[in-house]
Amino acid sequence: MKNKIILGSANFDQVYGIKKNLIKKNQIKKLLYLASKNNIKIIDTAPLYNESEKIIGKLNKNRFKIISKIPNKPKNIKKCQIKDWVKNCATNSLENLNIKKFECLLLHNGESLLKKNGNEIYEGIKKLKSNGITKKIGISIYNFNSLNKVLKKFKIDLIQVPFNIFDQRLIQNNLLKRIKKHKIQIHVRSVFLQGVLLLKYNQLPKKLKKFKKEWDKWQNWLKKNKVNPLQACLSFISNHSQLDGIVVGCDNINQLKQILKLKQLKGKFSSHNLNIKNNKLIDPRKWSK
Repeated sequence: MKNKIILGSANFDQVYGIKKNLIKKNQIKKLLYLASKNNIKIIDTAPLYNESEKIIGKLNKNRFKIISKIPNKPKNIKKCQIKDWVKNCATNSLENLNIKKFECLLLHNGESLLKKNGNEIYEGIKKLKSNGITKKIGISIYNFNSLNKVLKKFKIDLIQVPFNIFDQRLIQNNLLKRIKKHKIQIHVRSVFLQGVLLLKYNQLPKKLKKFKKEWDKWQNWLKKNKVNPLQACLSFISNHSQLDGIVVGCDNINQLKQILKLKQLKGKFSSHNLNIKNNKLIDPRKWSK
């Protein structure tokens, strides 16, 4: 699993996740040193992550390959302007990151390909690949319902999706195998569900207290299997060998040390009964509603 870890940067110098944690700049420097020392080779970032691209640009020193993202298109942009807008987004990110080429450039919301001017957005990002600005192109998705439509219409290299012991949509109905048949790489994120899966019920924020039944089941499962939440979450992910990358965000340098030291649980422990279909829990965008 260690060689698949990708360092997430959503909490670099900004508040992120359920515990509202951020990593300050002096800690980011130490975190990148530890990651590099342990052969982590890729950082995942985005222009929407506040100043993270600029921070990475100052601290990277060519140690890491970079995955970044194209944000949602502006509402009032004209069709004839879209390709230039995509190029400008990429150029700004390259400048902030102080690099010449992306490992992969994703659309921050892959569903945008199915909306108005989706073809123009795709042609814009595809041109960046043909011009050598990015090695791969892909999409980040939240809603799996639209994935099949995207795959039928567009040729992409990589998909980034949420996947964790509560949110098992990726492995339902042989979806993971079907994606791999297209020879598409899969990176998973939200492996701790923005840190929620590492918390006990009494540590949950008020807006998630209504999920007591789910948390009792989770805590009882951990007790029965004699594992801690961190080990359970990462072992669940690493038991799926077809995954190409695991985006992991860390609250601090000690958490990354714990992740790197963690011994994977051998054998596929039964976790299907923890699969939750309630989007109000597994989709963090809905927590505040």
